[in-house]
Amino acid sequence: MTTELSPTQTGEIATSAYELRESTRMLAAALLAPNAREIFDITGGARLVGSTGMVAQQRSGFGYVAWGQGARQGECLVTVRGTITGYDWLTNFRFGGVIGPSGYLVHAGFWRGAQSVLPQIRRQLRGRNPSTLHVVGHSLGGAMATLLADSLSNMGCAIKLYTFGAPRCGVEEHAEYLTSKFGAENIYRAYHDTDPVPMVPVFPYFHVPYGSNAYRLKGAGTLINIPSHLMPSYRKSVEGCAWASLPVILPKHNSFEAANEWLSQASKDSGPFIMASATALRLILSALDWIVKQVGRSVALQLFAGATLLDGLARLLYSGALMSIEMAETISNLMNSALRFMGRVAIASTNITVTFIEYVLGLLFRFVAAIARRAVDLLD
Repeated sequence: MTTELSPTQTGEIATSAYELRESTRMLAAALLAPNAREIFDITGGARLVGSTGMVAQQRSGFGYVAWGQGARQGECLVTVRGTITGYDWLTNFRFGGVIGPSGYLVHAGFWRGAQSVLPQIRRQLRGRNPSTLHVVGHSLGGAMATLLADSLSNMGCAIKLYTFGAPRCGVEEHAEYLTSKFGAENIYRAYHDTDPVPMVPVFPYFHVPYGSNAYRLKGAGTLINIPSHLMPSYRKSVEGCAWASLPVILPKHNSFEAANEWLSQASKDSGPFIMASATALRLILSALDWIVKQVGRSVALQLFAGATLLDGLARLLYSGALMSIEMAETISNLMNSALRFMGRVAIASTNITVTFIEYVLGLLFRFVAAIARRAVDLLD
């Protein structure tokens, strides 16, 4: 049975992929991964080139494929860097779902990025039959790595997936499918609790492994923090650790009842200070998922047919508000908590309309998108 790569090794590998954005020298990548190059022939690996940009596409280095050596003989490593590919997931608020490699809806921008390097990876794997495929990615590269692992999962080899600060890339059914196919124990998702990128996109996208808190690491401070998204911060958090020994933070609000109570307090001007709080944003976005589950998954997806994310979610939440007085109060508290998170004054009125919900969600998503985009911008 193949052992996993350590957090230190995968942190080095994720970092080394950035060295090949402009450079074609594999030695440059190998020098940044002193522990990983002992077990993989990075110097003799193959550089991957992909496309960035939605309109005027520009090709640059995205990562590499390398083969194991010594005790790792027969194993293969694929790593992809974070990139600005798929800015549409930040800016246009459309559902953006397409059928992915396993037949489930996935994010179009991330799948497009993965497809730009997938043929090159297949060429490197042709006729080699690896025993284990290790796939590593950071930031948007983590979403691409997830979809690449999905695409290559029919090769008959074991798959181990490692991501740092990755956004969500597929719908709930996709996350459930991959978790079952790979095994939750073979998916290593690490994220800082103050990193904004893993919190988006919101519904209908979910993380893998499904239903797991993953490796939730302590980021800098308590507010949303851009440096927490960068690989140097992640490497510092995992350096010298085993996966089992990482200082994972368990969530305090792990039930709808607990989160609902928090929303009730956070929605009041007299409540706790929550402006730009990472915990507040995580609970606000989690509440969206919870309310969607109350309405029903199939109804939710129907409401998104032909709609933008804002319009679909607004109609969805409004339909939830009509279900009961208690649900209407929860959604009202959610809206006011979102306003207070952005430093705006809560609104006393309980009259919930589709227009009001869409207005608040629009403000929230643009606020979060601006922060996430600043973090992603630092990668290129």
